[in-house]
Amino acid sequence: MSNRQKLNLPKHQNPSHPDRIASAPYNFIPLPELVVTAVRDAHDLPDHDRYYPDRHTGYFEVTLTTMSPVYVRCPLTREEFDLEEQNKDRHGREINDQTRYTDRIKNTPDFFYTRDRNQPVIPGSSLRGMLRSVLEIVSYGKMQRVTDKRLIYRAVGDPSSLGDHYRQQMFGPNKTASPDMRFDYPSLQVKGGYLRKTDTGWAIQPAREIHGETFVHVEYDQAQPIIGGHGRQRVHDVFVQPAQRTPSSRGRRGRGNLTLDLAVTQKVSASPGPDLVPAKLIESGHIGGRHAKHWHCAIYEPDPMQPLIPIPDELWEMYQEDRDLTRGLPTRPLTRDGDPLFYFVDEAGNLVFFGPTMMFRLPYQRSIHQLIPEPLRDPLQVDYADAIFGFVRRKDDFPSGQLPLQGDKRRAYAGRVLVTDAVLEERQTDYWLSDEPITPKILATPKPTAFQHYLTQQEPDDKNRLDHYDSPPPHETVIRGHKRYWHQGLSPDEGLTLDQIRERIEEERTRLRELATSTQHTQFRPVKPGVRFKFRIYFENLSDRELGALCWTLHPLGDPAKTYCHHLGMGKPLGMGAVKLEATLYLTDRPKRYGSLFEDDNWRTGVTDSGKSLSDQATLERLTQAFEQHILSALGLNNCCRHLSEVKRIGMLLKLMEWPGYPADPNGDRFLMTQNRPNTRYMTIQPNEYRDRPVLPDPCAFDPSIYNLAEPASGSPGAPAGASTQCHLTSSPPPPSGAIPRKSSGKVQKRKPEQAKTTTKREWVTLTEDVKGKKVRVQTEDGEIVMCTNFPPYPKGTAGTRCRADVTREGGKAKSAIFKGWGRYA
Repeated sequence: MSNRQKLNLPKHQNPSHPDRIASAPYNFIPLPELVVTAVRDAHDLPDHDRYYPDRHTGYFEVTLTTMSPVYVRCPLTREEFDLEEQNKDRHGREINDQTRYTDRIKNTPDFFYTRDRNQPVIPGSSLRGMLRSVLEIVSYGKMQRVTDKRLIYRAVGDPSSLGDHYRQQMFGPNKTASPDMRFDYPSLQVKGGYLRKTDTGWAIQPAREIHGETFVHVEYDQAQPIIGGHGRQRVHDVFVQPAQRTPSSRGRRGRGNLTLDLAVTQKVSASPGPDLVPAKLIESGHIGGRHAKHWHCAIYEPDPMQPLIPIPDELWEMYQEDRDLTRGLPTRPLTRDGDPLFYFVDEAGNLVFFGPTMMFRLPYQRSIHQLIPEPLRDPLQVDYADAIFGFVRRKDDFPSGQLPLQGDKRRAYAGRVLVTDAVLEERQTDYWLSDEPITPKILATPKPTAFQHYLTQQEPDDKNRLDHYDSPPPHETVIRGHKRYWHQGLSPDEGLTLDQIRERIEEERTRLRELATSTQHTQFRPVKPGVRFKFRIYFENLSDRELGALCWTLHPLGDPAKTYCHHLGMGKPLGMGAVKLEATLYLTDRPKRYGSLFEDDNWRTGVTDSGKSLSDQATLERLTQAFEQHILSALGLNNCCRHLSEVKRIGMLLKLMEWPGYPADPNGDRFLMTQNRPNTRYMTIQPNEYRDRPVLPDPCAFDPSIYNLAEPASGSPGAPAGASTQCHLTSSPPPPSGAIPRKSSGKVQKRKPEQAKTTTKREWVTLTEDVKGKKVRVQTEDGEIVMCTNFPPYPKGTAGTRCRADVTREGGKAKSAIFKGWGRYA
């Protein structure tokens, strides 16, 4: 197998100013620089019809302890499913806008159960997904399970780079010299038309074109006597006087004047008249503020002489999904034949998109999937997750477009692990957080359209240079990686009572009557912290590496002084779903197992010993060694590492799994100065903290020491699956804290004085004390102590942390230093 080239992916840069920092209960583990395969080819995977003497078979006995409240929703009964399919509530009544959310079947509050609804069970499928998500990250697996759909956005008044991009498409280029601005309003590529239902789907009937326009603008005050209002999302039959585009001065905007070229009718009427033509006046939502909206649009009647413009299935599905999203703002849905609409065509006349208002939402040209480099999503690579949990491939995964024959391992491979349901440990009786169902706060989250959170950013401090899904060169961007939530210490062990825990989860009771018919609220009945469950993971024919990968996944191998918890179930944005796993490994001797039926008075199980507890650090290190060394050797790191915890990307994973984590301060700023870290609350809509698109910093912002962990050296080839575990230094690592430089062998030449020469060099320095202001004493690579300035307000460095600095020397002696960043690429 040939070596795979590691990718030089865009590195996310954290904002340096607190007002540019975003807050969120989640963060991201970056994309892997390469995919590490478990085997060279699917044919190398073991067969399922035999046990191999050099492989391992057995099971893990696992105790799961809830560290914070946990909830996994129950499945529907057959009766409930039938009612849901008939669009009825639990009482058999038709669902409408007066239906209480507590009566909706989808909001059934029961915890998952199998027989008794008062005996909570955690399904094996949930546990399997929880484990696989960690395995995919730690084993440098491929990024395949990502949607290939394009996102839709609207950014009329957005002050960021996305707003510029949107306005460039809808208005075209500036037609005068800066700082003045003159635009078409809208671009001639934006037209009016009507929705048509055809035998093959949906299409657009263009409107009649008069003076080169398919619609005109109508002043509010002209339309007021006819339609009696604005902002109500209605359509009115009117008659208008056609108009040509003329320049309209809109006054000062910034440093220049704004002029719009648009067609504004001089007359509108509810009845026919001389020089008037029929039209549909679109009364859309109102926008207030300093430059408030004051025009309606009126679309001329359909032109039957123009051919229909078919709406491709992809675009119609995109519109339907976007139309049905709840954003808190009323819209006029396009659902019926004859509905008036606006549409955008490219220069070749091809339909780009459409919507109910002139400034409708547009699709990005690139999908989320396309922002993952192809080598990281090659479906034919067999990573550790595929090798252990199995896979099924599609025709599209193969270059030929044809599936291999049935039974070929390249086509499908059954997993070699089985995860049982987790059941309550015996002699537990008090395990519910509340006797009655709880209505949690809305579990809403910024969608992936919030590119300042979901995409890597190179210039996070400048909102006008943020990278979005269609960002042009020179900036490159990729998705931020695997999304995971912060633990928030929602436990009595952290000094909270059960009532205080419920308060942090539950919607304010004073609002519940007001929100009785809400479509965004739900209800559930979680178990409380401290409840113990038991389950098993059976496995067959695992190699040393694969067994080690599973051991690491169950017990993350990090700092032995810290506790690491997995995430499970609903409510993770609220701090729910933290679970601690304690696993014991039992290996079985298959010949012994099948050599006889009984052993004394018991069944012969073939278990070889009393079990190996993964909670024992020495045992865990021994079991995970082969796996860790395989991954480390494949990465080609810029520093020798004994464990994956010494790698920056895995350091971020461990930081997000660390318990008790980082509780959100609901009333705190986005950056908590007293705690020297970002907040973990959702940002607010009122006031709108999203407007200037602050950027979400990576987990290094919570612990600057992560900056100093090892990374793959840029551009060096990755090792094949059977590579040596030797550690090669491919670039000079930063010196350890307090390191004294080695003297070269042979005769040492004395440095000549350079009193008249001043030099500045960027190098690694080590903090000798905690940063308390903007400056601190540091130790240079030569062991000299010098004052370093220009430290940012966050994160606060601590003694022993390394950073990059420009060190100025006079005559060879360090005189001063200026902080330049925590990361290796600063």
